[in-house]
Amino acid sequence: MDTPTQGDSLTRAATIASSLLIVFPLLVSSVVKTVLFVANPAHVDITNGLAYLRELLGFGFGSLAIIIVVIIVLHVLARRRAGSSAGLRLSFVILVVQVVLGVAILGLTATSNSAHDSYVAALGL
Repeated sequence: MDTPTQGDSLTRAATIASSLLIVFPLLVSSVVKTVLFVANPAHVDITNGLAYLRELLGFGFGSLAIIIVVIIVLHVLARRRAGSSAGLRLSFVILVVQVVLGVAILGLTATSNSAHDSYVAALGL
C-alpha cells in the first residue's frame, strides 16, 4: 500500500478547502450572530433585522477572504509539489461548482427580494 506523500495531503487539503468556500463564511456568520444575539453587548433590539449588521458582514466577508487565500495557497503549493495540476482537477471542479452555486444563490436572492419589495410597495406599506 502506498503511503500518502506531502503532495497528496496538500491536494486533499486543497479539495477540502475548496468545498468550504460557501459553508465556512456561513458558519462563521452564524456563530458570530449567535454570540452577539445571546450576549447582546450593545443592548440593541435584536428583533430588528439590521441588528449587528456591520459585525456580521465584517466577519462573513472576512472569513470569505481567509478561505479564498487558504484555497489559493494550497492550490499553489500542491501544484508545485506535484509538478502538474492533474491531481487538482477534483478540487477545481468543486471550486467551480461552489462559485456557480454561490452566484446562483445571490441572483435568486436578489430576485426574491425585488419581488418582495414590489409586493410591499404595491400594498402601500
